[in-house]
Amino acid sequence: MGISVIDKINNVIFPKSCLLCNKIINNGLFCSDHWNKIEFITEPFCKICHLPFDYKIDDNLICGNCLENKPFYQKLVAACKYNDELMGLIVKFKFFDQTYLAKELCNLIYPKLEEFISDIDFIVAVPLHKKRLRRRKYNQALLLAKFISKKSGIKLIPDLLIRTKEGKNQIGLNKKARIDNVKNAFLLNGKYKNLIIEKNILIIDDVVTTGATINNCSKILKKNGVGSIFVGVVGKRML
Repeated sequence: MGISVIDKINNVIFPKSCLLCNKIINNGLFCSDHWNKIEFITEPFCKICHLPFDYKIDDNLICGNCLENKPFYQKLVAACKYNDELMGLIVKFKFFDQTYLAKELCNLIYPKLEEFISDIDFIVAVPLHKKRLRRRKYNQALLLAKFISKKSGIKLIPDLLIRTKEGKNQIGLNKKARIDNVKNAFLLNGKYKNLIIEKNILIIDDVVTTGATINNCSKILKKNGVGSIFVGVVGKRML
């Protein structure tokens, strides 16, 4: 389908620009230079946590960490590796009030979700503690979840999970410290307890590193009777 007349007019009046360098572009999200630096995660990768592999041995690769410590979620998908280019985009979105990027970041991750989105009953975002929410003014994961909910038509429950402990910022913490930092940090909102039994839930966040936060959210949902849990993130940090 060709571009509409209205879109052509809008492109003249409001030209699109690269999300990272503001260079004028005809379509897409990035200029050609930055597009080539975005590292999309492709096969082969772990079928549970989406960790990329160098070589494909078979169609059901599972990384050593998922074999040894199977997470509470069934499957996580990530759009890109969290390299310098993606970090620049996430930092602008997360810390500098550039909330318009939520729609663009949603467009990065949504194609990865399409393999299981039809099986999802409800969408939830990783919650922020109320103190951090007051400081930041918005939850970046919730903004992403809203666009994914609108695009998919699946109901978003914004307050399904409650963060009860603020903890330290996860940036810079090692794996053990990250796990300890989010231990017992989440609760299920009791008013949804009967609604979610045996339902499939999609958890949305911006970036995953060790998966400690996502796994704790998944653990709470599993303990309260949820069926399958899927996770969608924009970036996966390579340790």
